[in-house]
Amino acid sequence: MSNLVLSELLFLVNLLGMIALMITSKRHKDKFQHKLPLVSKGQGLRWLGFTLLAIAFLLTYSSYQTGYFVVVWFGSLTMAAGLVYLIMMIYEQLSHS
Repeated sequence: MSNLVLSELLFLVNLLGMIALMITSKRHKDKFQHKLPLVSKGQGLRWLGFTLLAIAFLLTYSSYQTGYFVVVWFGSLTMAAGLVYLIMMIYEQLSHS
């Protein structure tokens, strides 16, 4: 697997995991409960989010440059969390206006 493909895959899996975790957080759960019926089953989505993050971390061992991709994993996790948080804040602002 090439470095670019693995980096993109790590970001995508981290992004999906962070979306699942943020939707089930106490702060954002009420916003999505009436739109997404799975949100009321928060434990399942929370476990899905943690599982996706763990799978992304395990993907770093599929390359011969494991140390480099562990750093990429942390970076993509940080970018994914920031992106999801930014989208949640924009959604909150738009729903209040």
